[in-house]
Amino acid sequence: MAIAQEFITLPLGELRATAHRMKDEGYRFIQTHAVYNEPDVDLYYSFMKDGKITNWRIEGVTKEDAVPSITDIFLAAFVFENEARELFGVDMRDIAIDFQGALYAPAENEPMRVITPEQKAAIDKARKAAAAKAAKESGGADSADATTASAPSAGKKFVMTPEKRARFEAKLEGRTPEQIEKARACLAAKEAAASAPAATESTAPAEKPTPAAAKPVNAPVVETSQEKDADLEAKLKMMDSEKAAKVRAALEHRGAPTAAAPETAQAEVAHSNDADLEAKLSIMDADKAAKVREALSRHASMKGGE
Repeated sequence: MAIAQEFITLPLGELRATAHRMKDEGYRFIQTHAVYNEPDVDLYYSFMKDGKITNWRIEGVTKEDAVPSITDIFLAAFVFENEARELFGVDMRDIAIDFQGALYAPAENEPMRVITPEQKAAIDKARKAAAAKAAKESGGADSADATTASAPSAGKKFVMTPEKRARFEAKLEGRTPEQIEKARACLAAKEAAASAPAATESTAPAEKPTPAAAKPVNAPVVETSQEKDADLEAKLKMMDSEKAAKVRAALEHRGAPTAAAPETAQAEVAHSNDADLEAKLSIMDADKAAKVREALSRHASMKGGE
């Protein structure tokens, strides 16, 4: 049979009054325990009655916060209060049986506040997940109002609200550094585009383009010579140096002006085509390239036999 539990947030100033009420209502004290929620500490006070446990949670206790003891109400709390002071650095006041830091006498002060980078990362991840969940639950009207107020009424514009940023950061958890860098760069680009001043609309009627200046809707994208050269150069860098040199020589030969006879020109075109083919084969998988070469060889021998 599972024991019913409830967790209730309690302000620090209401701790002793709540402990008195628990005592008057017949609850028995179970424990006090601290949880390090970097950089502060959360304190839990647990009481039980009729098979039900009530946990009072005091969040964000700092080193400057004086926490009153409840040992005059529940004496059994003295062990837990000494522990919270020694291990977590909580400023517990007026403990009935005070060990003055000698309950455990740890070699390191406040050892439960020492966390590894992995533990800190887990804490940060849990916080971001909680923030994202809270933003999702309460982000209906509030975030819509914020977006509407920030964006122009005429059209849709990208607006990074605090809720969106929290969800964005939560999604980055567990990604590789390269993925995180790309995502942040994309976000920065969106924000920069959104903050750019909008083009001023002219009140004069737009002039209709002349038929000569009009472009077909589905006009093909034509690569410039610079783009082709850059693409070829990238492929050459991936090739073996000897093969790249051969391809470069073939391309230079193709580009040299000549007044050769038609037969010679045809041979040069075939040679340049072989160079392009060699460039493509060199960046293929070795097995696939071998199969292509074999197929081309068979095709050439069949044409020669015709």
